[in-house]
Amino acid sequence: MRTKIFILLFISVTPLALATTNFKYWVEFTDKNNSIFSLDDPSHFLSQRAIERRNNQGIAIDSTDLPVNDFYIDSVVQKGVRLVSCSKWHNGITISVSDTSCVSQIASLPFVKRIEMTYIPNYKKKSKVDVNNYPTKKVGAANDGYGNAYAQINMHNGDWLHQAGYKGEGVVIAVMDAGFLNVNNLTVFKQAFNNTQILGVKDFVQLNSDIYKTHYHGSHVLSVMAAYDYNNFIGTAPDASYWLFRTEDSESEFPVEADNLVAAIEYADSVGVDIITASLGYYNFDNPIMSFTYANMNGKICRASVAETMAARKGILVVNSAGNEGANPWRYITAPADADSVLTVGSVNTNLDRSPFSAWGPTADGRIKPTVCALGTNVAVINTEGNPATNSGTSLACPIIAGLAACLWQALPHLTNMELYDLIVKHGNLNQKPTFELGYGIPDFYAAYTYGAGISPLLALSKDEVNIYADSTEENLLLDVKPSLLVNRKMYVVLFNINGKKIMSERIRQAHTEISLQKLKSGVYNALIKSDNTVLYREKLIKK
Repeated sequence: MRTKIFILLFISVTPLALATTNFKYWVEFTDKNNSIFSLDDPSHFLSQRAIERRNNQGIAIDSTDLPVNDFYIDSVVQKGVRLVSCSKWHNGITISVSDTSCVSQIASLPFVKRIEMTYIPNYKKKSKVDVNNYPTKKVGAANDGYGNAYAQINMHNGDWLHQAGYKGEGVVIAVMDAGFLNVNNLTVFKQAFNNTQILGVKDFVQLNSDIYKTHYHGSHVLSVMAAYDYNNFIGTAPDASYWLFRTEDSESEFPVEADNLVAAIEYADSVGVDIITASLGYYNFDNPIMSFTYANMNGKICRASVAETMAARKGILVVNSAGNEGANPWRYITAPADADSVLTVGSVNTNLDRSPFSAWGPTADGRIKPTVCALGTNVAVINTEGNPATNSGTSLACPIIAGLAACLWQALPHLTNMELYDLIVKHGNLNQKPTFELGYGIPDFYAAYTYGAGISPLLALSKDEVNIYADSTEENLLLDVKPSLLVNRKMYVVLFNINGKKIMSERIRQAHTEISLQKLKSGVYNALIKSDNTVLYREKLIKK
């Protein structure tokens, strides 16, 4: 006999409240029998782009791609509930219920496997911590057109990937967030709108609402990738195309938001996106009975975690923030950052040290998380007034990686999503010794590109001709060059900080040169060898 799991959380509400407010439930079905759809003709439930993504990566279309049985859905709705969303991968639906007396009737339907309450209206809400709850300030200075955004792209040598001609063109990114306040009115996004790079928007929290009038968080996240304002701000993927999805309810924290994310992920798959970036995480809900434990962080409990893994199985590169719980008692990553085959992104500062708020790994089953890291402390963003500003959080480190991944995939379109994933991980600076704080470290996207393309870096000099390094005390910069390079040529070594400010420039007059670094603060620096304003060699240096 089939056992039906029925979860009804006991709460204190009056019958009047039950009659006039809406609860939400997850309803899971037993099967997809008698589907009106056929795997032989997937065009009825997948876009051509989604089908091509599967074909290009050798991924079979299977029963998980079939929509939920319409008869099952209609039978549930007829009990007096409203359909909120569907999940074909989990074979279930989310419903809105004003009178909970119908729940037992739904549970008794022969094709219902289980029911779970996912939202309680008018529940006493605790203060919801905003994932970007850090001071915002205006910043200045420009470098190579990137302005405030230079440090976060230069950390990964992504500016060199841009210079090679790859800014994300032809790659489609889905952004999952809490809202995109004022994005449609900001000049820095006009290029995206004018070039029809915003392919569509959808609200999974409140039907028919305007996502451009909701929360600011997605605006900041999108700006990290898509904004373009030369000499003030250039995002990591300004030429990519975007779908914007609202899945997060900023007013409360309940499991229904993870199910909103599931619905959005499946929708993103169906319209054919290449990359999903989600700066969202769940573990502690307004009703503690619903909350996850660390033992649940294995990628198999939260439906959003399972959906992100499934999206990866469908050929999508999924990027998710690690979470901002690093300095809290919880400390660990949150779901769906625990998902398998997902690039989970932690945060560092400009010295490449873990940001205190950046959540730790591993997953509950021992996997390395975060996967990689990017700048998350004082990240340059465009605020909702259209001005350059800074903000902090793994929420902003995440789109840095997603945008650069789009550029890398444009450069290497023959790669599958997991080949791209592996290439990014392989070029993290901790690839040989990953940690549960920083994962595989800071990826070098330009090195990943040259390796993946099988070409030499676009530099005139090789390691055999020049070598820049610090001595064991890190107080002196040592420079060795091939003597013949100095004949009839003026060469200079130029040092820039992570923000692109020139720190020093010195003429190279002999084969071995020592330059004192005693006055330099700890941080990341770029050392360039130049001749007649031509960059011949480049090396990234770290002073601890």
